[in-house]
Amino acid sequence: MTTTSRLQDLTKGAVFVALLIVFAMIPGIPLGFLPVPIVLQNLAVMLVVLILGPKRGTMVMTVFLLLAAVGLPVLSGGRGGLAVLTGPTAGYIWAWLLFPAVYWGLNRLVFGHRNLAKPAWWQSVILLIIVDLILDFGMGAAWLHFNQGLGFWSAYWANMAFVPGDLLKIALAVFFRSGSLAGESALRF
Repeated sequence: MTTTSRLQDLTKGAVFVALLIVFAMIPGIPLGFLPVPIVLQNLAVMLVVLILGPKRGTMVMTVFLLLAAVGLPVLSGGRGGLAVLTGPTAGYIWAWLLFPAVYWGLNRLVFGHRNLAKPAWWQSVILLIIVDLILDFGMGAAWLHFNQGLGFWSAYWANMAFVPGDLLKIALAVFFRSGSLAGESALRF
């Protein structure tokens, strides 16, 4: 790997950490029946997954979570610190760390794509829905069960309130990834 490509990787990583932080500035919408708000930040997580791949995506999410752990206000609503990473939303946030590897692993397993071949738009939609429903909702519900004493299945089914918004975020992430908005060359990483 040349110095130029390392610098490009670092720059891309910094841009996506910044994107995650910018999306955090948009406050969440509280639900009332679940101690987890609707946030826009997971759209940025989906973009990290789709554009950076498993290695770079996981590295970006690791840096992002380290920033949150030391108390920087990088999570939705300007929150940060260990209290947030162990609070009611922790299961969802920690799932973000696994999102890139699970998405790309499923891409290879389900669609047989090798060497990070870009899935078709509809394959990306299917993969993001699966990872969202199983990984993110599953870890979120498991943590709510452990941390808040909610029944696992009650917490899991309460997550269905997130489905309409998550479907819209998935569509936007795939749309942005496809380059339809500003041309492939403008969005290519």
